[in-house]
Amino acid sequence: MSLADNPDPENLTNVDKPAVVDVDGAGNVYVASAKVRDNGWLWLKQWDGQTFKLPPHRVNAVQRIRKERYGVADDRGMKPQRIADKNWRRRAREMTAETADADGAGEAVVGDD
Repeated sequence: MSLADNPDPENLTNVDKPAVVDVDGAGNVYVASAKVRDNGWLWLKQWDGQTFKLPPHRVNAVQRIRKERYGVADDRGMKPQRIADKNWRRRAREMTAETADADGAGEAVVGDD
């Protein structure tokens, strides 16, 4: 996995859904994206680009982090999106700087079946 695969808190895509997830037994986890799948499992993408899934019984709450548009519009008239709060952006940048070793990258399933 390269650094280019990491979500950028200053240039989020429309599908990025930053959130803090309260995980049973693990506490709060700040992620670049959290999406509920059709089967009820929560798919998460960390700031280092790694992904994992949580079964519904492990998720206590999901709190979305607000995004905002800013800067200069591109040729389609769209401005880039970023995390609205500067402290959340700073935390995300710190987490992307601490990228995991590429050998451990990939998708993992967290929790019991």
